[in-house]
Amino acid sequence: MIPQKCKRLIEVDFPIAEVSKQSAREKSIRHGHPSTLHLWWARRPLAACRAVLMGLLLPDPCDERCPEDFKTQAQQLLPKLVGNVGKSNEDLRKKLLKFIADFSNWDHSAHPTYLEVSRGLVKAAHGDEPPLVVDPFAGGGSIPLEALRVGCDTFASDLNPVACLILKVMLEDIPRHGKKLADELRRVGVEVKAAAEKELAEFYPADPDGSKPIAYLWARTVICETPGCGAEIPLVRSFWLSKKAGRKRALQYKVVRGKGKVPRVEFEIFKPKKDSDSPKGTIDRGNAKCLCCETVLPVQRVRQQLALRRGGADDARLLAVVTLNDQSTGRQYRLPVQRDDDAVKKAQKERDKILAHKTKNGLSLIPDEPSPTGGGSGAGRAFSF
Repeated sequence: MIPQKCKRLIEVDFPIAEVSKQSAREKSIRHGHPSTLHLWWARRPLAACRAVLMGLLLPDPCDERCPEDFKTQAQQLLPKLVGNVGKSNEDLRKKLLKFIADFSNWDHSAHPTYLEVSRGLVKAAHGDEPPLVVDPFAGGGSIPLEALRVGCDTFASDLNPVACLILKVMLEDIPRHGKKLADELRRVGVEVKAAAEKELAEFYPADPDGSKPIAYLWARTVICETPGCGAEIPLVRSFWLSKKAGRKRALQYKVVRGKGKVPRVEFEIFKPKKDSDSPKGTIDRGNAKCLCCETVLPVQRVRQQLALRRGGADDARLLAVVTLNDQSTGRQYRLPVQRDDDAVKKAQKERDKILAHKTKNGLSLIPDEPSPTGGGSGAGRAFSF
């Protein structure tokens, strides 16, 4: 066991440059990473958690109170990955830091030899009884996951029930059931998808060429308050629909002015040759720019208009429809047509029907509880219990 006054490795040195590099790289890793299993708003990089845990769990070999047994076992374990260790305590410290830096690489996180060495080092430092890592605010579970990886016992909890579900699935169910759980999820997922497609088919009518709408792209709107204008301003940050190479699509607009009528904006889809071909969005720091007269509506007035219309969702403008076709690869984009408006009206009627129906205990089938006030647009408020 490590004496209480013995310094931990992280107190004297840490390979922060390499760990930072691996943490940044981890954001682009998709295959097999827990971030593809679920979404969490404040995910901690696994690379940093793994490295920091090892730095906290291992003693500094240069500390005079560092157990000799640990040094001996570390000298035997580390050559499997970092080569010749050297005889001095300083050499051993450098090799331990190199191992931590290398182990922070996602490609090494499940490598049998790295797991064997990391768990061997933890056992050498703490004896046969695994150390307990406690995380009372575990969130997405990065810290307890890495604690289990290096051979520790762990206790994880969170006030948020979504986080608790994430923790239970990732730390208990997946290790316990493995591939069987993944296969069962795929089977149930196919059933749910088929049932949803059947139930929602009337709200996503197929195009004459067989293409199936998969998404409707909407924009909330405000009204330009410039005298003599009064045009509708769609609130969009970007007119890009797709930036993928070979399939670039964006919206471009033209202003239609009729005698004695309020000007209006019409859209069409085009293929930009370069990024600058796409028009700039109408929103900048909450201010809205009118496409007809180029007057800027200040953020205060934008918020007031939206507040008067309960957020502006009921009179939002449908800009484009995303479709898929079995005969072509990738997503396609088209402008809305009458059948899209009919589908939306049908969906609204169905929504109103569901809202009118109450369960036996008086609850609505669609959540209708008022949101807490404060916290900014769309934000909730933290509650204490």
